[in-house]
Amino acid sequence: METTYPRCFNVLRGWGSNEGLVNNTLRYYRTDFVPRERTQKNMRQLVAAATDLLCIKNDLYTETGQLGGRKMRPSLARHFKDGDKEMLIIYDDQSIPYIAEMLKGIEVKTPILTYVFSPNNYPYTDEFYEVADKVKLCALPAAIYDAYRKVLKKPKPRFLETETENVVAVEEDDTLGGLFDTDNEEGGNA
Repeated sequence: METTYPRCFNVLRGWGSNEGLVNNTLRYYRTDFVPRERTQKNMRQLVAAATDLLCIKNDLYTETGQLGGRKMRPSLARHFKDGDKEMLIIYDDQSIPYIAEMLKGIEVKTPILTYVFSPNNYPYTDEFYEVADKVKLCALPAAIYDAYRKVLKKPKPRFLETETENVVAVEEDDTLGGLFDTDNEEGGNA
């Protein structure tokens, strides 16, 4: 950080007789761990931490701070826009009816990528029914968990030897500490 970031910054900005590079951005990201247990708090923390990754994925970095001319609280939702591309990240599911109502008065050329915090896979399709043509919905953190499932290999069974038996197989479905549990906190299926 102390060496690489300043060097990259100087190359992009230019120094001395060099003009620098145009239309480039330099961003510095720090990593942190989100606890593995699939609790509401940890899932919300994962969605908040994923915001920068969603910006990178969709190449949208300019945050507007508003939607439809109305200012938004960043703790509830954030809106990013660059030209015709737009992305909306909704952190608080209680704000969905208000956001859906705001979307009714907005003209969009292409559907807004809308990431919605959901404790399961449901992206609140019913709540966005009247503005379905204006949004492209994705439930988070379910999409993040699904991506991890595709990337991480299925764990192999561990084998334990006991004194009385030669080998006993132990299945390990929970190698990530409940990261992929399908039960929600109330005990039902997600």
